[in-house]
Amino acid sequence: MIFDNFEVDGVQQVVEFKPLYGGYFHVYINRYFVTSISYTTEGWRVHFNNNSWLTKDEADIMIELIESGEIPTL
Repeated sequence: MIFDNFEVDGVQQVVEFKPLYGGYFHVYINRYFVTSISYTTEGWRVHFNNNSWLTKDEADIMIELIESGEIPTL
């Protein structure tokens, strides 16, 4: 799923979610991998791997979209 049509600090942003098997998701911003989100027995985990504007607040929104089914899973 791709989200586009917005800017951060005047730079056009494209956010892409790629679902993977086993409850994992990769998140890319402008085609660069920035984080993964996974569901474990302990709940949701967000692994911030690279510096970006993505914060816990945005990750919580992504998790809500996954739980509601707006972001499809495999």
